[in-house]
Amino acid sequence: MQKLLFICNDFIGNAMAGPGIRAWELAHALERKGHQTAILSRYFEKEFSRGSITFAGRASFTNLFSWIRRSDCIILPGRPLAIIITILFQKKLIFDQYDPVIFEFLERKPLNLYDVLHKRVMLLLWKIRQRLILRFGNGFLVANEKQKDFLIGQLALLGYSDKLGSVVVLPFGMTGNKPRKTQMLLRGSRIRNTDFLLVWGGGIWDWFDPLTLLEALSRIKALRDDIKVYFPGIKPPSPDSEKMAVTDAFMARALALGLLDSTVFVNAGWTSYVERANYLLEADAGISLHRDSLETRFAFRTRILDYLWAGLPVIASKGDCWADIIEKQGLGITVSPGDVDSVMNAILKLADNKQLKEQYRDNVRSAAAGYRWDQLVEKIEFPPDCNKRKPRNVTP
Repeated sequence: MQKLLFICNDFIGNAMAGPGIRAWELAHALERKGHQTAILSRYFEKEFSRGSITFAGRASFTNLFSWIRRSDCIILPGRPLAIIITILFQKKLIFDQYDPVIFEFLERKPLNLYDVLHKRVMLLLWKIRQRLILRFGNGFLVANEKQKDFLIGQLALLGYSDKLGSVVVLPFGMTGNKPRKTQMLLRGSRIRNTDFLLVWGGGIWDWFDPLTLLEALSRIKALRDDIKVYFPGIKPPSPDSEKMAVTDAFMARALALGLLDSTVFVNAGWTSYVERANYLLEADAGISLHRDSLETRFAFRTRILDYLWAGLPVIASKGDCWADIIEKQGLGITVSPGDVDSVMNAILKLADNKQLKEQYRDNVRSAAAGYRWDQLVEKIEFPPDCNKRKPRNVTP
C-alpha cells in the first residue's frame, strides 16, 4: 500500500469541472485498489462527502505541509508551492499533464488591455512552471498519445533523456456505477417527450464552437420544431475561472436567432456532478463541437466520457483524438469544424434514423467498458521509489 496525495488546482464539490473530477475519481479508484489516498484542492466544498478516501480539504499551506510530509507520492498538475514542499521532504512527484493548458491560454480571446496583459503573464508563468515540472518530475500522466509525444518532445529538448520512459497514457475515465435517474429535469413542457434532445456536456470555452451549432439549429427550426439542445452549465464552478468571450457571443446569437428558451436551453449556473445523470438520461445524443486549432489537436474532451457513461451517440468535430475513436468504433457522427451544413445533416440523420441511433448506442456501451476508472488504474503502480520502477503505458 502506498500513501498517495492528490493536489488539485480546481474546485472540488457538487459542481466540478474536468480537473476536479479527474483528481476525485482517481483518488477513489486508487483507494479501492488498496492505496491510502488524500486530496487537497484550491477550493473544497466542506459539505461534500469525501467518500472512501482518507482526507479531503483545502490546499492551504498547513494542509500541504502536513499531508506531503506523510505521503509517499504526490500527484498534481503543477503547483509551485507544493513542488517546493515535496522537494523539501524528498518525496516523489507525479505530474498529471492530461490538460495541456498552454494551448487553452493561446486560444483565449482578450476582451481588453487587462486581458492582453493577463494572457502574457499566464504564458510566462506556464513556461516557468513547466521547467520545474520537467526538472523535478519522477513520472508523468497524459490522456492520449499526442499529449505523450508533446511531453516527450519537451523532455528531450531540455536533455532529460532518462525520463522519456516515465510518461504514462492514462485517459480520462468514468465511474463503474450505472447512471441512475432521480428526477425529471428537462422534459415536460417546453421540451416534449417526443422531441429529439441533444446535450452539450460541460461549459462553453473560447476553443469550442457553439456558434456553428446555433446556425445549424436555426436552419433546422425553419423546417421543424422537435430538435432541442440543453447546455448544462455556462458559469464555471471555480472562482478563478472567468467568463470567456465566446459565452457572451453565444448568448447574444442564440437570442438574435430566436432560439433561446425554445430550441436552446441553458443552465446559467453549473449542473451538480452527482446529479448529471438526470439530464444525460433524458437526452438522445451528445454533441461536442470545436474549432480547428492546436488546442483541439492535443485535447482530450472529458465530457464525452459522460456520453459514453449514459450510452449516448456522439456528434463531434473532427481533429482531435475522440473523432478518430468515434469513427473507428462507430460511436456516432463526426463533422468538419465550422461546417454548418454538416452539423445540420448529422443532427437530422440521428433524429430520423432510429435504427442507426440504436446501433450507435450499442457501440457506445461496448466502448465504455474500456474507460472505467477501476480498470485504468489497475495497470498503474506507484512504488516507494518512482525512479526505479516506472508505471506502464495504459491504452484502453
